[in-house]
Amino acid sequence: MNGKTKKTLKWILVALILAGVIGTLIWWAKKAESNLPGEAVPIQPAEHINPSDPLPGLYLTNPPVSGWHYSQPAEWGIYDKEMPDQTLIHNLEHGGIWISYKPDAPQELIDNLKKLAGEYKRKVILTPRAANDSLIALAAWGRLDKFDYWDEARIKKFIKAFKNKGPEFVP
Repeated sequence: MNGKTKKTLKWILVALILAGVIGTLIWWAKKAESNLPGEAVPIQPAEHINPSDPLPGLYLTNPPVSGWHYSQPAEWGIYDKEMPDQTLIHNLEHGGIWISYKPDAPQELIDNLKKLAGEYKRKVILTPRAANDSLIALAAWGRLDKFDYWDEARIKKFIKAFKNKGPEFVP
């Protein structure tokens, strides 16, 4: 085997090892993504709009997890009244978690949600939302989980996975 052939084989071996490493990293990333709670949703434009402006388009999910929103986020905490989706989308952009529930949910469920949300001083907001198509919806930037029963472990897993993970994390 001459020197040129050895050099060529060496580069082929390096390329194969590199391809193997990259392939492993891609596999690992996809596996990690599949273990995350909720469903990944494509990100919509994060443009600020005025409350008087019409929405430039439709949201991909109910509740929305990205897209057009107002320039002022809500204070973190627990609310007994509905708030505009466009306000809360801004909270998601800042790495927050929005827990919403149907206003006609059983009082025990609402009390449990309030108790759980009260454990977090920042980055969690709880509101009723009549437009929900499930009893509970957990929203983070680009991520959504919806279900119809109390599941404290599921909610905490979602919060742990996505709190502080907005696109432009702002404390």
